[in-house]
Amino acid sequence: MRMMVEKKKSIALIIILLTIVVIFICGRYYFAHNKSYKNEAIEKGDYIYLNGVRYSQTSKLENYKISNVVICTSDSGRKLYEIEEYPDYEYIAGYYAWDGVIYKKDETD
Repeated sequence: MRMMVEKKKSIALIIILLTIVVIFICGRYYFAHNKSYKNEAIEKGDYIYLNGVRYSQTSKLENYKISNVVICTSDSGRKLYEIEEYPDYEYIAGYYAWDGVIYKKDETD
């Protein structure tokens, strides 16, 4: 009987440790792929202001890949994504459900 109790305790301990590891891994993934906790975007007319920097729509960018890293969600609900070739946010992608637009950082700001 005593052996069964010890076995149940060890199984419970293993389950608790595995749960902690899973939570840790999920948290690291979330913070690596979601930067919205430290960014803010406001839409004004045809422009988006990301952390105070103005971006305008462009069609000049070719051969790019949109990453799964969410920069943030704008005040009107547009999700902004990082473009893999431009991790410094020179270009960003903005999406509603299906409508996608590429934005370029304005040179004047």
